[in-house]
Amino acid sequence: MKKDIKIRNLKKTFNRKDVLNIPELTFKNGGISYLVGENGAGKSTLLNILAKIDKEYQGEVEDSFIDNEISLVDANPYMLKGNVYKNIEYPLKIRKRENIEERMTILLDIFNLKTLKNKEASKLSSGETQKVAIVRALSFSPKLLMLDEPTANLDKLAKLELIDILEKYNQKGNTIIVVTHDHGFFENLKGEKIVLEKCKNQIKERFKI
Repeated sequence: MKKDIKIRNLKKTFNRKDVLNIPELTFKNGGISYLVGENGAGKSTLLNILAKIDKEYQGEVEDSFIDNEISLVDANPYMLKGNVYKNIEYPLKIRKRENIEERMTILLDIFNLKTLKNKEASKLSSGETQKVAIVRALSFSPKLLMLDEPTANLDKLAKLELIDILEKYNQKGNTIIVVTHDHGFFENLKGEKIVLEKCKNQIKERFKI
């Protein structure tokens, strides 16, 4: 069983200014957490640290996730060259998963992407790009899923679909952390809201929703 993510005395500076200064914070294993706060409060930076992308910081981040169990979707996701099918398939191929074709058929069907599978990723709309990036992140069933502003380019129907997907994914025991300005989004899901302050970059408040 995976452990909670525990942060102690986490500090990150850039150009001699504090980007993050979190004395203590715990993300419950198998929970959904929402990071909110104004721009510059360090939310995206925190995700990069938790994803083990940014390793230049002080303090401790204790977790039991390995790289192959973590998936992060950036606010402006990058699409690989090629079509939608190849983009979603990529995480499965590099991890040498079995029955890739069967997995892909299921993924495309569940997420209603069969009509887009042969479309060049570079020609996708912003909303389509966001959706494909989220499906790509989910393709290999990560234990820790992190999303940075996932609803920014989604219409109302796509947001509702995403809520349903995350709820079902969390019910399987997976941990989800979402950075969002879309308050209406997380109000539809149970979880914990964590507010980061910009100036002190500490935890301003946290409460269940």
